[in-house]
Amino acid sequence: MSHPPARRRARAPWGAWTPLLAVFCVAAVVAFVETLIPQDTERYWLLNAGDWQLLHGRILETLQGSWFPERAWTNQEWLVALLTAWTRAHGLYFVMELLFGASMIFGLLFVAYETIRTRTHPLVACVQLAATGIGLIFFAQDRAQTLVWALLPGLILVWRRTPWAAVPILALWANVHGSFPIGVLWMALHLDRKRILPFAAATLATLVNPLGWQLWTFTFVLARNAQLSEYVNEWTPALRSHTGILVALLALAPLWMRLAGGLRLRRPIRVGDLLWTAAFTLGTILATRYVMLLFLTTATTLGSAFRMRARPMPLATRAAALFFSLLIAAFCLRDFLTHRVLADPWFGIERSTDFAACMPLVRGRRVFTDALQVGSLVELAGGSANIDGRIDAFPPQAIRDSNIVLNRPSEAAAAVRRSGAHTLALDGAFKPATPWKLEGACGPTKIYEESSGTLSPARNAAS
Repeated sequence: MSHPPARRRARAPWGAWTPLLAVFCVAAVVAFVETLIPQDTERYWLLNAGDWQLLHGRILETLQGSWFPERAWTNQEWLVALLTAWTRAHGLYFVMELLFGASMIFGLLFVAYETIRTRTHPLVACVQLAATGIGLIFFAQDRAQTLVWALLPGLILVWRRTPWAAVPILALWANVHGSFPIGVLWMALHLDRKRILPFAAATLATLVNPLGWQLWTFTFVLARNAQLSEYVNEWTPALRSHTGILVALLALAPLWMRLAGGLRLRRPIRVGDLLWTAAFTLGTILATRYVMLLFLTTATTLGSAFRMRARPMPLATRAAALFFSLLIAAFCLRDFLTHRVLADPWFGIERSTDFAACMPLVRGRRVFTDALQVGSLVELAGGSANIDGRIDAFPPQAIRDSNIVLNRPSEAAAAVRRSGAHTLALDGAFKPATPWKLEGACGPTKIYEESSGTLSPARNAAS
């Protein structure tokens, strides 16, 4: 007796995008690893600000000793600083690291979801997710701005279905990081009649912060400050470095692929999406930090409007998924090997030198140092600067001169002369000649003084 041929099992609609799973899993692991590697010293000033708040029982409104044009740096991240100090004091800082890693994974998951929701070509979707995974390597740190990887996608998702949920998200965002106007801009560019009241309420919710409307003022002043690009890498224009150009092109890689594969307009592109993409493409050219927003939203802004005419290419998609998975893992391995200081990831030993041990040797002296990254107090230009790990406690010229001593010993002598210092605290390869004389050391940092100067008995005892 013959049987009818077995009916083929219907292929799951997400089957074409299954290779995304490999890229997502690798990038998710990398997100956690990268947040564990000490990338910079922002954790130090967050910890100090949080400790001050716990000690005094009130919000620290400004971070004194942090260099910023004409005023102290406004504490836009007071809530993260408070949580940083509290979790470290109770041995729970790993919870913060898990939070930062989970935020980046949520951003990855959002990009993967958007590519599938908009039925993006599988190969483009793979590149889209891979580009985001490579991008997170540049941004994965245990710092407040990492939380934007969850806050912005979360806002986009709730704005579609439950716009009133944007109110608590914006209220939280305004107390976590100063980038909250970006969320307000997204809502404004995707506004319709039924969302006017939620938009107004969410915008007003950003005023529920210790500084009120002044937080908005400081944020716009900061965004317009061209001096930041002189000494903060993230504020450097993308076209100024090969890395910036690469990252900017990578963020728009799905657009280039769509153009190469032939574009077909699926539906009229939203004006808001067009303005968003154009604004942050231009923003990326002006400051590399805005490229993160392209990583997170390109799938959303382009996927709904355009589709590729090319047919599905399963073999090419699988090969791309394998290639990008290995590439993301290789980038992570490179970071792991080049940032080996992992003995105590909870604020133990960071890169560079703890300058606090040098203080008995240099107190009261005008010091030029090439160890700006970590420390507590440095005498500078006749006064003191409480850097707490923040290199922006110093004027940009001092930072540039310090980096010259570290990286270009041939130019170091001129930098030392420009400083007008009476004492040198050097951690790099540069060894000053006459009239400088080695007077002592504190760990790897060597203290030099002019041969005509003398150490006080207290400093001699300390050395």
